[in-house]
Amino acid sequence: MSQLYPRGFSAAAKQRFIKFTNNAPNVKTWKDNNSQAAGKAAPNTAINKLGSKNKITATITNVTPIGTTITSNTKNTKPTTAIPHSVRTSTPANVKKKTYVCKKNSDGLGNKIYMFAASYGTARRKNMTLVMKNDATLRATFNIEGAYDTNWNLCKDAKTISEPSCCRAWPNIYNVSNEKTVIFNGYLQSYKYFDDHRDEVRKYLTFRSNVLNEANNKLNNLFKKQYPGQNKENRTLIGVHIRRGDYLSSYSKNFGYVTASKEYIYRAQKYMESKYSNITYFVCSNDLAWTNDVLKGQTDAIIVPMGPAHVDLALLSLMDHMIMTVGTYGFWASWFVNGTTIYLREFAKPGSVYSKLFDKDHFDTIPPSWIGL
Repeated sequence: MSQLYPRGFSAAAKQRFIKFTNNAPNVKTWKDNNSQAAGKAAPNTAINKLGSKNKITATITNVTPIGTTITSNTKNTKPTTAIPHSVRTSTPANVKKKTYVCKKNSDGLGNKIYMFAASYGTARRKNMTLVMKNDATLRATFNIEGAYDTNWNLCKDAKTISEPSCCRAWPNIYNVSNEKTVIFNGYLQSYKYFDDHRDEVRKYLTFRSNVLNEANNKLNNLFKKQYPGQNKENRTLIGVHIRRGDYLSSYSKNFGYVTASKEYIYRAQKYMESKYSNITYFVCSNDLAWTNDVLKGQTDAIIVPMGPAHVDLALLSLMDHMIMTVGTYGFWASWFVNGTTIYLREFAKPGSVYSKLFDKDHFDTIPPSWIGL
């Protein structure tokens, strides 16, 4: 008798609601709970086809739900409930609900990279998923696919967390709770947010082949023009990034931004020349007139004509070492190079509003291996 019924029907259901009929038409097969059903039964109804000579069908109504354990000897069996894993629909209490770190991007390539790297590092550290609005600049520059979700609807009920200032590793962001989805508001300009996942960040921030090819072609053409017949592999390539431009405005000066002096450039060159030989400088700047004047007569300095920001950044990433002045663009050029980096120690006017955005010794902003002059 027990062969007639699949697992999941109680003894009471068998005894009270079974009705046998012979040779019923349109019989469908009800298979065991562990295999696929051959057909769909009507709600609360199961039909079983026997393989005997005389076909017998059983119509079962008001059945006990799937998950009730039945034994072959049903006479004195008390049903026990054991819900198969395959039919569980609710999330177990010990499984964490997926949460997200959400970040809208900003202007400026250096700022964009910071926001991605800091948000990604924090999301990874807290076992969350990063969501960013699809940023055409980042995606056109880097092999960043798979690093974040672009479905902003995941952030509709997010809690906004703002940084008190742009340039520190703030605990409310670094140690954010992963119990709820959050939106970060701010520039997030501290390498500490992503330093514990820097290898993953480097993987996603590799330049696309077309960008790298354009940068390589530009570098090679400039080198051949300066050194006909020579091989750049025999030279130590040192990148220099000099930012001026908007930093020279009255507003920027009053806020506390500073620009590097020519004396700083010379000191940085002297330091590099004390450590390395056969140096060629590739110099990128948004003030080419000032840069040409400062480096006039230096035959081992190549002034790079301004091109697309992402291409020139890729060119600087091909250097062996870096001299940076101020700004996030120079930071990322130095970070990509991963060699010796010289930076301007006093990059904010002492006592200014801008200087108060940083920790006293700039530990949250500048990696400890970089050298301040």
